[in-house]
This record gives sequence, structure tokens and C-alpha cells, in this order.
Amino acid sequence: MNESGVDAKAGSSMAYPWLVVAILMVAYVFSFVDRQILNLLVGPIRRDLGISDTQMSLLMGFSFAIFYTILGIPLGRLADRWNRRWLVAAGVMVWSLMTALCGLARGYWQLFLFRVGVGVGEATLSPAAYSMIADYFPKEKRATAISVYSMGIYLG
Repeated sequence: MNESGVDAKAGSSMAYPWLVVAILMVAYVFSFVDRQILNLLVGPIRRDLGISDTQMSLLMGFSFAIFYTILGIPLGRLADRWNRRWLVAAGVMVWSLMTALCGLARGYWQLFLFRVGVGVGEATLSPAAYSMIADYFPKEKRATAISVYSMGIYLG
């Protein structure tokens, strides 16, 4: 039984598990778009905030990636112990709020901290998604479900 009380291995309808995968994939698409949008705005951001190439590269890479990477492990453990739907919802809410705050940043350090927040929020998605998919799908269908979820990166 998974957290919603559905026994995916008992031959029950697979419509709901595939709906879950579709929703998670759409979240992954938005996650990737959100992560990459800064690349399209390098010129205007550098001009408006008066930041250097080094600072811009730290915003695009380090500020996001360090926390996204480091927090993946503890968030994966949390996904095993806590309600994963709420974890995904909280992550989407955090990264959405932080993305909005990025648009309001008045200086480099504000933007840096908000990008860290985006990384923290986005780090919740994949650990929870993989755990949910593992619960909803039997072994013989799990790879396909994970592949569909992973398409979100390429669609984004």
C-alpha cells in the first residue's frame, strides 16, 4: 500500500499512477524551465544590477547547484518518512516564491540568496517523485514510469 491507500501491485487500475507521473513530469518541466530562465536574462540582469561575469556565473551555477545537490540526500530521507505529496507541494511553493523574489532583487546578494532558495525548493521534487513512482508501479513498469517523469527535463 502506498500513502494514498492504493495497492498498485494488486492489479488495480493504473490510471491514477499514470496521472501522478504526468503531474510530476509537468512539475519537472517547470522546474527545469525555472532553473534555466536566468540564462536568457544574462544581459538585462548584468546591466540592471551592475554585476560582473563572475558574479553572474555564480548565480547561474553555484548558488543553485550547491544546495540542490547537497539537500538531495536529506530530502530523499525525508521523502521516505514524510508525506511526499506535501513535500512536493512545499518544494513547488518554495521555488515559486523564490523565483518571484528573484524578480524583485535589488542587488547581487539578494539575487544570490533567492537563487539558493530556488535550489532548495527544487531539490524536493525528484527524491519524492522517485519514491512515489516506486510505490505506485510494480518493478516491471517502474523504469517506464521513471522515464516518462524524466522526460520533463527534455521537454523543459
